[in-house]
Amino acid sequence: MKLAVLTKAGCITIEERPEPVAGPGEVVVAVSHCGICGSDVHGYLNGIMVRPGTVMGHECVGTVAQVGNGAGFWKTGDRVAVKPMAECGVCHYCRRGQFSLCSKASRHGIGLVPGADGGFADFVKILQPDKMLLPLPDEITFEEAVLIEPLATSLHAVRLSGLQPGDSVVVLGAGTIGLGIIQLVRLGGARKIVVVEPSLKKRALARQFKADVTLDPEEEGDELKKKVRNLLGGLGADVVFECAGVPRSLQTSYTLVKKGGQVLLVGVNEEKVSIAPFWLSVREIELKGVFGYYDEFPLVIDFLTQKRIDAVSMLTDVIPLARIEKAGFRRLVRDPDLVKVAVTP
Repeated sequence: MKLAVLTKAGCITIEERPEPVAGPGEVVVAVSHCGICGSDVHGYLNGIMVRPGTVMGHECVGTVAQVGNGAGFWKTGDRVAVKPMAECGVCHYCRRGQFSLCSKASRHGIGLVPGADGGFADFVKILQPDKMLLPLPDEITFEEAVLIEPLATSLHAVRLSGLQPGDSVVVLGAGTIGLGIIQLVRLGGARKIVVVEPSLKKRALARQFKADVTLDPEEEGDELKKKVRNLLGGLGADVVFECAGVPRSLQTSYTLVKKGGQVLLVGVNEEKVSIAPFWLSVREIELKGVFGYYDEFPLVIDFLTQKRIDAVSMLTDVIPLARIEKAGFRRLVRDPDLVKVAVTP
């Protein structure tokens, strides 16, 4: 079979290897689609977040191709979504239902380290199918299903927030996660949604998903804070979701929230950022990190089945595995208008 290997920072090679074989309790999935995540791009660029030798790809969906002895109720031909990490189920965090905080989850995942091959391949082996596979209803296409994993992160962010019906929301960054949040906070009863995003095409998508106002931060410049506050009654937002993952966006986020409001840090940001904690204290602003998801996968599947979320409009392109570097990673690095690019074998 063919798979894509990160051989060094900025270099992905297509290799041929034997197809995986399902051992006892294991399942092999024939990959239909696998999305390229922002964290994959970070790993591709620096070779630190993801080590060389890794077959990346953790946003994958497909069809069960092999079932090992004792692998539960799965059978060949089942359509499935893959949850890329398997929590231990017994640690302090798992007992509290905070599965993404499980210290062992990433060790049992796919697409994160060498030897635990991910979905940028013809086939992917799932070692713990009871925790990592979810059945896909016929009503959900694979093109929709490939957005389940990032949408689960969007939903997790909304659920961690204190959002109440009638609240105002600012979303910084209208990539895949931000666009998912826009749709979900609208379903949750947000009164007004302001989106800050430099890409014209992404701002258009945000409006398609019922954002009330979209702003270009480059165009607004130093007036952005004043503009947002004026739009929100002079107070600022009840909840701000920082989804861009860049220092400037994080530094802006807590200036757009009202006193007593909440800022959710959803975007991946590896850089050190200077903030003014005094203003967090005197304005009683809650700054909260967001990572992964707890039990949101089935909820997203329900939303998609009921057609309450538009996933297809967030899928910019589907490319063949053979062109993953040139048409996928390199384009995502240079083209800010791309939302989700998925790979198919």
